[in-house]
Amino acid sequence: MNSIIEQFSDIYKGMPRSRKILMGVVLLLVITGFTGMFFWANKIDFQTLYTNLSPEEAAEIVDKLKEQRIPYHLAANGSAIQVPAEKMYDVRLTLAGSGIPRGGTVGFEIFEETNFGASEFVQKLNYQRALQGELARTIREFREVLDARVMIVMPKESVFVEESRSPSASVLLKLSSNFSQEKITAVVNLVSSAVEGLSPDRVTVVDTNGKVLSKGVSEDEKIGAKAGTQFDYKIAYEQNLTGRIQTMLERIVGEGKAIVRVIADMDFDQVDINEEIYDPDTQVVRSMQNVLENSDRKSAPAGSVSSVNPIVPSGVSAGTVRETSDTNQRKNETINYEISKTTRRTVKPSARIKRVSVAAVLDGNYVFETDNKGNQIRKYIARSQSELDQFAAIVKKAMGYDSDREDQVTVDSFPFSYMEDMNLAEPSGFKWKTLVKEYGKILAYTLLIILIFLFIVRPVKKTLTEIISLPEQRALPSPKSGKELPAPGVRGSLPDPEEMSTREKASLLAKQDIEKATNQIRGWLNEAT
Repeated sequence: MNSIIEQFSDIYKGMPRSRKILMGVVLLLVITGFTGMFFWANKIDFQTLYTNLSPEEAAEIVDKLKEQRIPYHLAANGSAIQVPAEKMYDVRLTLAGSGIPRGGTVGFEIFEETNFGASEFVQKLNYQRALQGELARTIREFREVLDARVMIVMPKESVFVEESRSPSASVLLKLSSNFSQEKITAVVNLVSSAVEGLSPDRVTVVDTNGKVLSKGVSEDEKIGAKAGTQFDYKIAYEQNLTGRIQTMLERIVGEGKAIVRVIADMDFDQVDINEEIYDPDTQVVRSMQNVLENSDRKSAPAGSVSSVNPIVPSGVSAGTVRETSDTNQRKNETINYEISKTTRRTVKPSARIKRVSVAAVLDGNYVFETDNKGNQIRKYIARSQSELDQFAAIVKKAMGYDSDREDQVTVDSFPFSYMEDMNLAEPSGFKWKTLVKEYGKILAYTLLIILIFLFIVRPVKKTLTEIISLPEQRALPSPKSGKELPAPGVRGSLPDPEEMSTREKASLLAKQDIEKATNQIRGWLNEAT
């Protein structure tokens, strides 16, 4: 072993300086790469678990991580916690089951402990606090929102309707990046829908920089939003009708040989009509009342004898007294009639089509002709008027043509401009980040193994071969030197077979194994005889 080391040392000393420097640099690079790959492969990928934590929440989360023996890193002055990437989601689910983090706000968990001694005012106040906390937690789920606070103002209830007021709310957002208008509208609708009686125009949203993100919807903004919706509806209708007509024409004349444009004139005025129609020719008895009265009254003369006046007046006999009779009859009939009435409420749609204009351009036919020089010439042939009339009739059926609306349809034929197909090879791009992330370690290990084989294993193997063969070459004499070959049994290296003649090779083999050489010669003699 020592001799090999000495021989290797001698070979290294015999190398030129440039080769020594090159070998040292390559060896240093391979060792550095191998060391870096080793640390990279064993490095733990930490991902952010939570950010913007209060000291109390951070301490609570750290205690939970220590209980579960999960490695962690603190960042951002202790307000952010990082854990290994493969355990991040498990840790989040575990902490969420324990109600951590709470976000520094109080939610509906305030009602988990029942306090029977609390007054109605305290219960209402706790409900308002819980509602504000739950809304703040929900708004924090937006990616751009770092922190949020919600304040709700509930007016005092009044028994008088005239004095009742609507609730209002304000939202304070701490943002990490730009917050789009759609998400601001989503926050406003979220808060207004969670509070009873709260309208979106009474919700104010501001950020920590003092910028008002939303201060309610004014009448002008409502009109602008409505106009935008109407324009989108109009464009969608035109595109739908254009697609239907164009696909139908392309199935007939060929793909790319038809161009269709549609313009729809719409009336977005919403009309609400209430009508009461009376029909005097149609009468219906509503009520009828008949009253019939009969009375028959008899009366005696004033001088007649009665229990009240038993004395007969002087000069009048009792037999001459006569009684009087009074009969009365009255009939009253009352009939009430109701005139027929029709009450109608008509609400016209907000999008009424007033007129539709369709313009279609079709490509003609082409024929190839040969000129005097034998070249193929492409000649355009326009479509006939009868064909255009047929296409116009088809378009009218497809669009729902209405002459009362004064719809317009125009179909013409023109030559289209074509470009020769160009076979341009699209550059093949790679997602280098994804490739490095998924196969980076494998490629690095493969490259490292190849470098080790080329610059370490192969040179070492070659050097060892040279070290082993060097003493043998020195022990054998050169054919030109005239020295005799070593005798059998004498240790030494054989000369290079390429430098030996046939006679020297036969002599060397005979000296190494005399018995075998003798038997071979005897066989040759026996064959000759």
